Amino acid sequence: MMHSPTAAVSGMTLGLLLAIFIASKRAEYRDLAKMSFIPGIFNINEPIMFGLPIVLNPIMMVPFIMVPIVNCAIGYFFVSMEIIPPVAYAVPWTTPGPLIAFLGTGGNWLALLVGFLCLGVATMIYLPFVIAANKVNNMTTNG
Repeated sequence: MMHSPTAAVSGMTLGLLLAIFIASKRAEYRDLAKMSFIPGIFNINEPIMFGLPIVLNPIMMVPFIMVPIVNCAIGYFFVSMEIIPPVAYAVPWTTPGPLIAFLGTGGNWLALLVGFLCLGVATMIYLPFVIAANKVNNMTTNG
């Protein structure tokens, strides 16, 4: 997600949940997002991974792979420019996304902002794919 790849490896599905809340017209997606939001905050993605599904779904697989790459690049940029320090402390994997950078850097506020930036970028990357999933659903249900 940020400059700690551990937070990015599961596709940053919190960004997907936010994209569903913003753009999805499908009731089943919105219901699943509501049920998956609290576990998603704590990096427990199985409800959204297999409920949506992301697994074996060609529409959602693309952003699921792209988001961690982009977010790690963003984190790398900020660390290499010495805007934020590298992660120095181990943080439990169930720590909410943007807090991983904050706690891992010993409380650096800019790292927290970069974490929220990465969450916003993840949401923006997922948005067109959520909209595409809506269109595919409309095409299959309408004929």
